[in-house]
Amino acid sequence: MATIGLNTYVTGFDRAIRRTVEVAGGKLRSKVRAATGDLFREDGVYQRITGGGLPQKKTTRFGDSPVSEDDYSRRRVSRSEFEDGKFMDWADVIKMGTDPKAEKLVSMANKFKRQEDIIITQALLGTAQGGDNGETSTNFADANIIDITLGASSGNAGWTYEKQLALLETMGNNNVDLEMYSPTVVISHAQLKEMRTQDEYINLDYSGMRALEGSAMFIPNLLGCDFIVSNIVPYSDTATKADIDYDAFNIADSDITSAGTFGDTDSTDVRLPFAFVPDAALFEINPDMTVKISERADKGFDWYAFAKMSMGAVRMEEEKVYVIPCDQSPA
Repeated sequence: MATIGLNTYVTGFDRAIRRTVEVAGGKLRSKVRAATGDLFREDGVYQRITGGGLPQKKTTRFGDSPVSEDDYSRRRVSRSEFEDGKFMDWADVIKMGTDPKAEKLVSMANKFKRQEDIIITQALLGTAQGGDNGETSTNFADANIIDITLGASSGNAGWTYEKQLALLETMGNNNVDLEMYSPTVVISHAQLKEMRTQDEYINLDYSGMRALEGSAMFIPNLLGCDFIVSNIVPYSDTATKADIDYDAFNIADSDITSAGTFGDTDSTDVRLPFAFVPDAALFEINPDMTVKISERADKGFDWYAFAKMSMGAVRMEEEKVYVIPCDQSPA
């Protein structure tokens, strides 16, 4: 009798789950002021006070008591509700060889973190509701846009040392207390690449330290600024210096890609890095991200995870937010 040899092939499943490319987000919440709004209303009105000027000089003995007045105004926040849900199919454990529940929850949390950064960016650069009742539209200040050509021999420039110096000078001239605040500057990886090619940032003869070594995601205290590297940075709809103003900022919901970042909808290749100090914006949350997990009898007793969050933001003061347009493919 002939003997038949049998080869047995066994497929083994890895017990770990490797994540693919994803922008996590959640980088801006800690950089602005936070507030907990009333759970039972969507809009919150926050007070502002301006007490500028100088004290009165005393010129006579026993003169009249001086009287000065502070100016009050308000900014209004409108929250929006966001939610997401995922089923945890028991059959996935068999098919995948591992339990994906934890990774699904992380993926869901990252969605909300991306949304946080988008909302805060839209508030910093968009229209703020101000006035006595928080119903007057206040646009971003066009005077707070740094010249896109700074540092270039001709035409547009990417990120340059000259632009950062101009940023700090403009903030200082607008009475932003740079000794109390370290401005946060949000740039994309294209601007980080340009910084790493400029002597002023990498040559010890200029900086006295190698500031760009270490993490690519956070560059602390470089010329008095803290840099955050993010892909959630808007674009401009124009590449012409004279036309880059508030109306050219691509920060609308329609400019957001399916990956949760701002898209170059007009193919200008002009990115809009921005700078701000902590009290430039207020981020209101209520409720914060809340997750509920329950077994669904109507879905084959699979587990279902539901997450919800209500959030909104508003720019509190125009003088504390700046845009530094950068051409990501300068001529």
